[in-house]
Amino acid sequence: MRIRAATPTEVETLGGIALAAKASWGYSFAQLTEWHSDLVPTAESVRMQPTFAAELGNEVVGFYQLSVAPARADLEHLWVHPRHMRKGIGKLLLAHALQYLAHSGIAFVEIDSEPNAETFYVGCGAVRVGTVAAPISGEPHRIRPQFRLSTGAT
Repeated sequence: MRIRAATPTEVETLGGIALAAKASWGYSFAQLTEWHSDLVPTAESVRMQPTFAAELGNEVVGFYQLSVAPARADLEHLWVHPRHMRKGIGKLLLAHALQYLAHSGIAFVEIDSEPNAETFYVGCGAVRVGTVAAPISGEPHRIRPQFRLSTGAT
């Protein structure tokens, strides 16, 4: 597997990965449609924000995107296609993001997590710093965990 910079021409592929990953947790088509603009990166965001793709052979199987400001970073996207989940690709992408940020002198990344990804982030060393109410149809008490993860920068 290799991790490389994503290109704006890949937004359809990246968006397809994000939608497939989110759908794998059983969300309805209507809910996915409502979240579409939040799940799919734009050509502009790929052009302006650090965005990296994981490739196996010639297939893009995952990606991440960061929002970086002076002394602050947010993990905007980290998705792995369901066919490739639980193979360590997400951990490698997250490690790459942390290294990228550490080299930029940023000490922490903030993560607004999908509830089903909480175990993943905790397993990677993220610390839960709060929650955000995120009710959806059928789950009025749903929340999104908020995490902070050290990049190792000093």
